[in-house]
Amino acid sequence: MKAAELRRSILQAAVEGKLVPQDPREEHASKLLERIRGEKERLVQEGKIKKTKQLPPVTEDEIPYELPEGWCWCRLDHLSQRIHYGFTTSASTYGNIRLLRITDIQNDKVKWECVPYCTVTMKIAEEYGLHKRDILIARTGGTVGKTYIVVEEGVASIFASYLIRVILSQVVNEQYIKYYLQSPFYWRQIGIQAIGTGQPNVNGTSLKHLLVSLPPLAEQQRIVDKLDVLMLQCDELERAEKDLDALDERFVERLPKSILQAAVEGQLVLQDPREEPASKLLERIRGEKERLVQEGKIKKLKPLPPITEDEIPYELPEGWRWCRVGSIHDLFRGITFPGTVKSASPFQSGIRCATTGSVQKEYNPYADVFVPEQYVKREYQWLSDYDILVSAANSKELVGKSCFWLGNTKMTFGGFLTVIRPQVSNINIKYSYYVFQFFYRSGIFSSHAKQTTNIANLSNQAISNILFPLPPLAEQQRIVDKVDILMGLCDTLKTVDTDPVENHMDAKRLPFIPHEEEGMRLAARGDVMNLSKEAIQAMNDLFAEDEE
Repeated sequence: MKAAELRRSILQAAVEGKLVPQDPREEHASKLLERIRGEKERLVQEGKIKKTKQLPPVTEDEIPYELPEGWCWCRLDHLSQRIHYGFTTSASTYGNIRLLRITDIQNDKVKWECVPYCTVTMKIAEEYGLHKRDILIARTGGTVGKTYIVVEEGVASIFASYLIRVILSQVVNEQYIKYYLQSPFYWRQIGIQAIGTGQPNVNGTSLKHLLVSLPPLAEQQRIVDKLDVLMLQCDELERAEKDLDALDERFVERLPKSILQAAVEGQLVLQDPREEPASKLLERIRGEKERLVQEGKIKKLKPLPPITEDEIPYELPEGWRWCRVGSIHDLFRGITFPGTVKSASPFQSGIRCATTGSVQKEYNPYADVFVPEQYVKREYQWLSDYDILVSAANSKELVGKSCFWLGNTKMTFGGFLTVIRPQVSNINIKYSYYVFQFFYRSGIFSSHAKQTTNIANLSNQAISNILFPLPPLAEQQRIVDKVDILMGLCDTLKTVDTDPVENHMDAKRLPFIPHEEEGMRLAARGDVMNLSKEAIQAMNDLFAEDEE
C-alpha cells in the first residue's frame, strides 16, 4: 500500500471510530452537541454572533455507515459559531493588514512574511480578522476543498473571498475537525456538493450541510493524538517512496549505459573459442582494404598511430582486439550550406538535408531542411541505408549523439554531422552503432571534442583515433541480439508507473497498471520474487554466468 493510500485509510478509520478504543464512561457526543447549542444561544443573546436558521438533524436516509456507541451524526454547522466567505479586495505591497489568499497556503503552511497587504476599515478587520482555531476552506479552482487551520497568534490578517471560514465552537476539538476535513468521507461529500460546470467550487451552504461523525470530546483528543503519530509515519513513508522513485528513475536512466558497457567489455554474452578471433578479422579487413585501393575503389589513407599500452582502458576477453575507429570505418563530414539556400519547405531542384535536430533516439525527419542539389558534388555525400549519423558539432552534453538513417529518400547531410560507415563487409554495423552509443553515454565522445565558446566540435580525426573494442564477427551479432532485447526492456521500464490515481471529486481509485508491466518496476526495484518464470529467466540470462 502506498503512503497516500495508507493515509486515506487511516483517516477514514478515524472518522468511523475504528482507530482508538471507546470508553463507555465518557460523555455521549449527543450531550456535547447540546452544550454546543447552548453556547451558540448564549453568544446570540450576548450579541457576539448573529442568530441563523437552524439546520435539520441528520436523517436515517443520510447516514452512510454505523457509528460506535457514544458517537453521533451532526452537520458541520452544528459544530460552528459561523461559516462565511472572505472579504473581496485587492492585494498590495502596502496596507494596514495582511490579506491571506488561497495561493498563500502551501503544504498546509503559510509564510506570513510573503502574504500581501490590503487596506481596510476597523469594522472589516474585526469581521474578517483571523484567529487561532479558525479553519479556512478553499471554495473554488484546483484546490477546492483543501483546508488550513490557523495556528499562529498575533498576525494581523483577514482572508480573501475565495476562502470560506469555519469558526468552530469552543467545546469541539479543532484538530479532530481538521483531520475530518482530510478524510475520504469528506472528499466524497465535497464531490457530491460541488456545483458549477466550469471550475469546481463549493459554497457556504453546502459546507454547512456536510455530515460529521462526532465522537465524545475525550475520544476526539485520543484520535488526534493517534493521528498525529500516524500521519508523521505516513510522511516518512512518503519521503521514502519519493527517494525510491528517484532511485527507480536513476536506475532506468543508467541501465542503458550499463548494458552498453557490459556489451563493449565482452561481459554480455558468452565467448566461443571456436570462432575466428578478431585478430584474424582485422587481417582480413586490411587485406580487403588493400585490394579495394589497388582496384581504385577507395583511396589509400594515412595510417593511424599504433595503440600503446597506456591507451588501453581495460582488458578484453580472449578473441577480442583493440583497434581504432578509423581503421575499420570511413568517416565523412557533411556539407556546410549557406544559410540563404536552406529552406524549411520543399522547392524545385531541392533535396532533403539532415541536421543536428534530425539526430534523436530515432531519426527525426521533421528537423530536416531542403537545400539545392547542386551543392552535392561527391557520391559519399549522399546518405545510404544504415549510415550512422553523429552530431559532431553541438553542446558538450549532446555532441556525439547518434542514430541510424534508414530510408530510400535521396538526401544529404549538413556540416554539423558526421556519417560513419564500415569500410568493409566484415563489420556488423549495428554493433558499431551500439559502441558509438556507449561512447556518447559514457562521455568518451565529449572528452575528445574541442570546446569553443558556444559549441563542442568532434572532428573526424578525433573520432578516428578513439579505441574500438572489436569482438569476433559471430559474437558481434550475439551482442546485437542481446542488446536489442535489453534496450526494449529499458523502454518498457520508462513507461511503467505503479502509483494509483485518485480523483478527490469522486474518490474512486483507478486500478493499478497490468501485472506484467508492474513486474518490470518490481525488477527495477530488485524485487524479483513475484515475477513470472519468463521474466526471471530473462534476468538470469542477463546476469548469471552461462555454462555450456
